[in-house]
Amino acid sequence: MKNFIFILFSILIFTSCTKEDNSPFDINGMFTYNIPNCDNGGNPEIHCTLFINFVNDSNVSPISITGGDIVYETSYVINKSIIKFNKSSKFNFNVSFEIINNKTLKRIEDNTLWVKEE
Repeated sequence: MKNFIFILFSILIFTSCTKEDNSPFDINGMFTYNIPNCDNGGNPEIHCTLFINFVNDSNVSPISITGGDIVYETSYVINKSIIKFNKSSKFNFNVSFEIINNKTLKRIEDNTLWVKEE
């Protein structure tokens, strides 16, 4: 009986000391991806760092998703841990991300990891 009480007490202490981070994910900010072994050959129209700036809970602007010098803007939705960008006449790309943690997104189309800037 003493062992049972000791085990129960130990479990109670352990679970009360465990901290869970239930803070909401703050998507706002800039996420970047550096293209490995990128060589733009000195061409300023080719970028080796792609970026997405989440400006609020439904819009991103600017977006550099192709590595070229054209930037885009669009809206997005979050469903559980998946972010899906909406297509439009000005943004006709399949772009979606899985939220890995508060600082990392994984692009679903190519498994690249995008990191939130500090």
